[in-house]
Amino acid sequence: MKENNFLHLVSFIACMLVIVIHTRFPGNFGVVMEAVSRIAVPYFFALSGRFLLRDGDDDTCKIRLKCGKYLIKILKITGIVYVVYFVFSLAVHIYLGDAIGEWLVSKYSPREAIWFFLFNSGTFVYDSAFVFDHMWFLFALIYSVGLIYIFAGVLRKWYKVLIAGLLFMLYFGEALQTYYPIRPFDISITTWYVMRNWLFVGLPFVLLGILFADIFRKKKEEYADSYAEVMNGKKPLFILTIAAGIIMSVAEAFIFGKKEVFIGSLVAVIGIFLLSECEVAAGKFLYKIGKKSSNVIYYYHVLVIAVLDRLSYSGVIPYPPMWLKPVLVMALCLLIFYFAPVFLKKRFE
Repeated sequence: MKENNFLHLVSFIACMLVIVIHTRFPGNFGVVMEAVSRIAVPYFFALSGRFLLRDGDDDTCKIRLKCGKYLIKILKITGIVYVVYFVFSLAVHIYLGDAIGEWLVSKYSPREAIWFFLFNSGTFVYDSAFVFDHMWFLFALIYSVGLIYIFAGVLRKWYKVLIAGLLFMLYFGEALQTYYPIRPFDISITTWYVMRNWLFVGLPFVLLGILFADIFRKKKEEYADSYAEVMNGKKPLFILTIAAGIIMSVAEAFIFGKKEVFIGSLVAVIGIFLLSECEVAAGKFLYKIGKKSSNVIYYYHVLVIAVLDRLSYSGVIPYPPMWLKPVLVMALCLLIFYFAPVFLKKRFE
């Protein structure tokens, strides 16, 4: 990623917000925080697209070269993360005395394979040992970049239409969830992964990131030396856009109930990337966590939650109150995935 400390800071905040989604604060405060947190995953998809083709190459071979390198990187990361969770799950089931053969058969059944390949979810990516299917993000990213690789020759001819069409389908589907819950594939559309998958979230937001990169590059060429001045002049507008997106998300949550991606989430993400082109103070510390550890925290925070839950169920530690659990998981993730590595690196240098 091109150095942008503001985006590193937002990445830190976003990975903390993902923890909030999976632990949840109680009461109306919890509703507000979860609504705000729904910005995080679309942001991470858009961030991937923002720097995927930032040089603006139109040549099919060059697009495929960059996508191919990124795909290899994502596949390696996904493989490692998947193996870690599989080993943890296997260890838990062995400890509980479960029949491993039956567990494997149920986990990797043909029906679950269909849900995995269609929606990036199902017991392929979660089970009773860790109950959140957060790895869907990695598989959705693989699908999205893979499709860009395949259709590289027509990417910039069609990506604006695809962004508009897929986002329309996402929000139309979420409207159906509220007002007319149909059953595609004999699954209720209210099931979380029917609208939250590679097609309706991953692909449009990755393409949106590519669109941001193209727009910013063209504006830099248009304004040349005055680009920074022009963008800084619009900074209040961009901040208001983010604030409006957050307020819209909260309002949508109270009016329409829980959704995977609010319209306000889209507005806030747009505002964040517009603001990222301005001169914005990112502090002296928190952006470093975002730069070094936001991805690792995203990948493994569910493991921290699962271990904490397992120790609580076993009576080793008291189960944390609902209001404390998100803060505790955040603190543990920061300690394990940022402070401990930094300390060990300095210790052995």
